[in-house]
Amino acid sequence: MKISSTYAVLLMAGVYGVDVREALHTGKNNWEDRTLLPQNNYNGWVNPEDLAPMPQCIAQQNQATWLSAMTKCTSKRCTSHFGAICTHHQWLTQLSCLTIEFSSDIIRSYFPYCGRSILAKAQLYQWNRNITGRTWLIDVGDANGLENLSPASIPKGYADIDVIYNAPTCLTGSVSPLSMEPFQRVIASCGFTSTTQHTGNIARPWEYSESLRSMIALDFETVGYNLVGQHIREGNYFDIDCFCGAFTIDLEKEPCSGSGQLDFTKERLWINATCGSTSLPDNWTDTLKTTQFAYIPMENWHWPMCVADMPKEVIELTDHCATDACELDSTGYCKVKRAVDRACFCHNINYDSCGGSCHTFETRIDYINWLHELCENVENWHGLPDNWRQLAVPTHIDMIPWRWTIKPSVDSEIGRLTRLGYIRATEACAVNEWKIGSFALVNMATFLSAFLSQRTGIQRIARGFLWDSHSWGWFFKGTLIAALQLIANWFNSLFVQTTSDYNEVPVIQLILLWCSMPRLAWLTILLIGLQPFGAMEFSAVASLLFAEMILQSLSSYYMIMTVNYGREHNFYLGAIGNAERGRPGKAMYAGALMWLIIVGMALVQSVRALRKMNRLTGSGSLEPPEWQRDTQTTSKNTEGLKAPLNEYCRKLRKNLTHYWMDWPWVSEETPLISSTGDSMVYGTFSVKGQHHSVCQEAFEKSYAATVISMLLLWLAQWLFWGGFIGLSSEEFCPPKLGVLTAIWITSSLVAAIITVI
Repeated sequence: MKISSTYAVLLMAGVYGVDVREALHTGKNNWEDRTLLPQNNYNGWVNPEDLAPMPQCIAQQNQATWLSAMTKCTSKRCTSHFGAICTHHQWLTQLSCLTIEFSSDIIRSYFPYCGRSILAKAQLYQWNRNITGRTWLIDVGDANGLENLSPASIPKGYADIDVIYNAPTCLTGSVSPLSMEPFQRVIASCGFTSTTQHTGNIARPWEYSESLRSMIALDFETVGYNLVGQHIREGNYFDIDCFCGAFTIDLEKEPCSGSGQLDFTKERLWINATCGSTSLPDNWTDTLKTTQFAYIPMENWHWPMCVADMPKEVIELTDHCATDACELDSTGYCKVKRAVDRACFCHNINYDSCGGSCHTFETRIDYINWLHELCENVENWHGLPDNWRQLAVPTHIDMIPWRWTIKPSVDSEIGRLTRLGYIRATEACAVNEWKIGSFALVNMATFLSAFLSQRTGIQRIARGFLWDSHSWGWFFKGTLIAALQLIANWFNSLFVQTTSDYNEVPVIQLILLWCSMPRLAWLTILLIGLQPFGAMEFSAVASLLFAEMILQSLSSYYMIMTVNYGREHNFYLGAIGNAERGRPGKAMYAGALMWLIIVGMALVQSVRALRKMNRLTGSGSLEPPEWQRDTQTTSKNTEGLKAPLNEYCRKLRKNLTHYWMDWPWVSEETPLISSTGDSMVYGTFSVKGQHHSVCQEAFEKSYAATVISMLLLWLAQWLFWGGFIGLSSEEFCPPKLGVLTAIWITSSLVAAIITVI
């Protein structure tokens, strides 16, 4: 039931024996609107109903003294005569008597209660001034400032009376240890309404009761906030400063100390929100049952990503540890919420309570972070393993995109199971330096073979080869070079798989992975380019480029897989962090991304070059103009031939600059400009020689672009493999690495020789 200030006034009036015999009627009226003079004045005697209603603070106290003073000044008087005969008697109150009876002594007896609230004090002063004419209450000057109140007169402000519903019953039913006043009485003494209101019979606030032989009050006037000259939303309020000064709690024996932790929390939160922490002990926040940390509201509870693999007993902990707790609202009062007891939950869970996906990569990281955030500050909780910081970031196994490895697999009696397979404890694995060194040896052998073949003129051996006279010789040579590399990878993969304890290694996957090894194709092309401009060099470059395209296409499987895996797990956005072996992991993913970017740029450039060449050849511009095919031209036409020929060569040079992939294949067998001979004019001008110079210049530019692109791809592959080897020291353990290296060196030597013949 809502206990308003108006109801509190009536309650207190009834306690002190006031006979309210008429139906109560509530109205509103401002003090300034009251008529100060009685309507009927019989030589200083007035009707009681013309007097100002009783002030709120008087109605809330024992009114006996107040009513006694009113009674002394009230008697039955004749108000109508017929000659010497009185025709009408009426109970009237003498004003001069009231001035004497309501002396400072009467006011002093009520002042301790009425003086709590500045508003109640101002209301009492106005009643006293209207009845007695005095401008003070007890002593001269004690009413200074009461006539001109402002909101600042209430230093701590006010609160809606409804906030008492946020207080527990054990507090609202308690008494102040100093004054021994009940909580509700103190609230009533400090209460006020938005505007001054009447509670009772507005037309007849006073009446003389002949049966009681005493004046009685039929109307009470509440204290209104309008006394400060302003208005607030309609309702019932109380003065915070008044309440907090009148009501105290015993810090040694608080009202709700024995009523349970929830009520104890609601009590302290209510006192703090209303009066501030100065009314509470220094450590008043200890043991509070709030949702700020110790208790988690049910709507704020969340599970980790691996919740599907959590056992039933863990899921049911939220119900087992559920309880009611206080959530602070915007004003600091308690709002009861269903919550999970953090300490109860944490003391029943640890890292090993859940398995499955909770121990796998990202879900493991999320699970550990969830446990750490949830239970880190819970006293006496040690539910995480000692190496939880390493488990909270990607491990070197997590950073490997594929789920197979090159390592011996044995049964569980002599090995241990890991995510990627079994590891034999006694198996020796080659050091990372030797693994990287084996790739370096293969590259060095390729370089030496290509260098020596150029120095010894081995290209002359190929003069009689069948493919040199065939327009597609570069295609067969390129296919053979790529096939040699694939055969070597296949042979090595079979060698690894047939080795004891390596039978689980997938052959096809290993072949594709080894296709991404760095190769010195760019250096071989560079050495070829240092030779004189000729058809034999075009064939070697074209065959090597075609072979490299095949191998790079096969290696794209693992390169794209690595980039996509890194994207999915945010490795490119800092998810690796300070993980163990994080540097080689970053190098591996950087190498794969670098490879993908370079290949993408190369494809874009190739498409652009093909489009330009198609427009050039499609318009017939590669065919010599009609004037160029005329070998019978005379010296008179020579000057006219130079201008269109020069313009043609300029456009051709511009197009060939972008044409750096397919140009060697076309130029190997097909001349750029057909002509019937070195049409010499005046013995000094050669059309074919001029075109040869332009084509050579364009070829050199595209040739340089090709070498640079292949060099960058080679660096990207070294970065990828260097990072992978550093990342997977235990997972990449090929047996007899020297034998595998010898096979790769042999295939590389043969491929290098085929390239230059």
